[in-house]
Amino acid sequence: MSADIEKQLDELKILTGTSKIIELANALGVARNTIQNWRTRGKIPERILIKAQQVADGGVNHSVINNENKYIELDFYDVEVSAGSGSLVVQEKQPEGIAFSHTFITNDIGVKPNNIFLMPVRGDSMIPTLQNQALIMVNRIEDFTGDGIYVFRFDGQLMVKRLQFTKTGLSIVSDNQTYKPWELTRKEMITFDFEIIGEVVWAGQKV
Repeated sequence: MSADIEKQLDELKILTGTSKIIELANALGVARNTIQNWRTRGKIPERILIKAQQVADGGVNHSVINNENKYIELDFYDVEVSAGSGSLVVQEKQPEGIAFSHTFITNDIGVKPNNIFLMPVRGDSMIPTLQNQALIMVNRIEDFTGDGIYVFRFDGQLMVKRLQFTKTGLSIVSDNQTYKPWELTRKEMITFDFEIIGEVVWAGQKV
């Protein structure tokens, strides 16, 4: 176990005003075993360090709740999440927010408002589930939690695909059957630039 990681975790506790790992996980909006994975990998994601600083500054929750109508304005990242071969991530912007009912987010979708964001999809590899130009709601997570549709980065490319657990690692599957599935071994997940950004929990699109 890296001493540097333990030092960083202690710094995160100070920033978030917590003393126990479970308290730290709750403050950062991650699962307890995610922190253990950081220890194993010897690395804490940069966005977690930023989030901890935001907690310290009192501004971690980017979602805005209107007390009169109880609507939440979600962060919108104007980057293309490719549903084709992958789209290089160059820049992330937040030109505007899109509002959803607080009840819909917490009860119907079942996620924490300050842990989700919106972004567009480009490409046809996830048709018919996700059409080209669909708007997806992504729940930030640190690790694979079960078969589903995820936004992830691999080798400098941001993609949205269906991930399925296999004996050797993960199978990356497109719902459009003209695209062939491919495998990502556990070793490749560690040695290559691979990071799961979040799980797709909702999508809006034209019909």
